Amino acid sequence: MAKVIGLDQRLGLRTVLQDHVETWSLRAGSEGVHDRRSAALWYYLTPTALAVPFLYWKVSVNGVGQILSGVAVFTALLFGLLVLMFNTGIALRKDGASLANAHDLRRVITDIRANVTYAAVVALLLAVLVVVAAAGTPSTKALPWGWTPALVWISAHLVLNLLTILRRLRTAFNYITR
Repeated sequence: MAKVIGLDQRLGLRTVLQDHVETWSLRAGSEGVHDRRSAALWYYLTPTALAVPFLYWKVSVNGVGQILSGVAVFTALLFGLLVLMFNTGIALRKDGASLANAHDLRRVITDIRANVTYAAVVALLLAVLVVVAAAGTPSTKALPWGWTPALVWISAHLVLNLLTILRRLRTAFNYITR
């Protein structure tokens, strides 16, 4: 009897999350655990703190079509960046000797790839959430207020991850140019 492949094996989402979490610290032992806990608080508690007031205020989101268009384009751009990171990894493997003084460039590129992959998954999740929310709402109305905290949380989480990607891109650039 053939082995049934689980959803995690088909999608690889657990691996995407593990790769992303591994970028949170270079240190081993208790220092690494502390770094990862601090990062987890930053990436998951900060969006929660931003989303909770929307539960209290009961804000409804308007312009769902425009939001969906923007999220879709943004998600496509993240996938394009992921392809660029793949090409950069290939070039690094091929011409790595020419960047011998670039310190930890390979590690930084690997971390950026993990962060971009995770951000693309989060952006895709945001797009799907907006589609599901819009599908259950008449086109002439705003989304019910219950969707707002989830959209704010995922959007804030995505922005924090994008800021991390920008920081890592700057680090990679500095490793190459200095």
